[in-house]
Amino acid sequence: MTYDVSGMVQDDLAALRGDCVRMLPHWVTPPAPWEVERAGAAPGPAGIHGVVVPESSARLIDSMAGFGD
Repeated sequence: MTYDVSGMVQDDLAALRGDCVRMLPHWVTPPAPWEVERAGAAPGPAGIHGVVVPESSARLIDSMAGFGD
């Protein structure tokens, strides 16, 4: 849905911004993924189930140098 605001005068936009600022305390936003502390560490290789990687891809990744080494 789009809104045409070309007919709005500057005072109307200022009033809209003011309304939004007043409503801000009433809006709840969930935390971003990077703001949430992880409950535990990432699972090791034994904790990953159901992931299938083609052998050719595994060999390619295994032959690459470690990132940041």
